[in-house]
This record gives sequence, C-alpha cells and structure tokens, in this order.
Amino acid sequence: MSMQGYAVLYSALVIALFAAVVWKTDLLRDRGTLASGVASGQQTYSLARSQLIWWTFLVAIISGWLLLTTNNLPAPTAEVLGLLGISVATSGAASLIDAPSGASPGPLRHSRGWAQDVLDDGQGISVHRYQALLANAGIGIAFLYKSVQQQGFYQIDASWLAVLGLSSAMYVGMKSREPAIPAAAAPAISAS
Repeated sequence: MSMQGYAVLYSALVIALFAAVVWKTDLLRDRGTLASGVASGQQTYSLARSQLIWWTFLVAIISGWLLLTTNNLPAPTAEVLGLLGISVATSGAASLIDAPSGASPGPLRHSRGWAQDVLDDGQGISVHRYQALLANAGIGIAFLYKSVQQQGFYQIDASWLAVLGLSSAMYVGMKSREPAIPAAAAPAISAS
C-alpha cells in the first residue's frame, strides 16, 4: 500500500473514531445537573465544546496525513497553536460562565439536536452563535484543504485568526448575558 493509501486509511480511522466517541459519549454535551426527566446523554450540546473538539480533530487529521504522506511530522506552527489556544480559551470561558466559582448552574434541559442546541441562546437562534459556527467551519475547512494541498500546516493569515478570536470573544461575551433556561422549558419526552 502506498503512503497516500495509508494516509487515507488513517483519516478514515480517525473520522470513525471521532464519530464513535461523539456518538457514544457526552463529549460535546453540556456538563452539570440534569433537569428532571433528562437522562445522562440527553442533555444539550455545547457550542464551545464542539469548537474545541473540531480544532483538535482537524489538527489530528492533518498531522497524521502529513506524517504518512511526507514521512515527517511537522512542528506545530504559531497558527496551529493560535487555533487550539482560541478554542481552549473559548471552552474554558464558557465553562466559567456556566458555573461561576462556587455557584451551581441551572439544571440542563433535554437536547433538541446538535444544531438547535448550539445555535439557540435561550431566546431562539442567535446571530453570535451562528457567526461563531460559520467562522469555525469556514476557517477549519480552508485550513484542512490548504494543509493537505500544500503538504504542510497552512499558514493562516493573522487577520483570519483575529476573525476567529473576535468571533469567540463575541460568543463568550454574549453567552454571559444569555438567560438561564428553566428546566420547565424543556420539551416533554414521550415514553413511546
């Protein structure tokens, strides 16, 4: 099998592992006390956690691809560290907002699906969450495509890193002002 073939196999295995972990665990879900009637694994999904796993996944895919196709594992670039740093900071800040020091967050409601959960701020689909999702998806896809094409970590322009950082800052800032969603607002789940 050629190195390109191994790289494709590696990518398929990482994607399958990623999908299995996301599907079978609470990795992307909010943490905290569950509302009455909500079982573990049924709580809402987290935009910040999704962003963190997205960038971790992309860096893992690209690193393995580059190792297998070039026989060299390139050192992380400043851009790679910036991407991971922005996602770690966003996830950490969102976690602090959800449960400020010593405070207990409100009970977690039942998930309405990944897209609805990550885009809804408690008052419907919000522009700051939608913008954060689009910025991460767009920059991530370009990063993946260009890195594979160039056979090295793509040098994202600093202005695009700033866009991602501003997007994350806006999300965290607006998240701090989002209303707590009472457990009673969770949709009723039938036992059928």
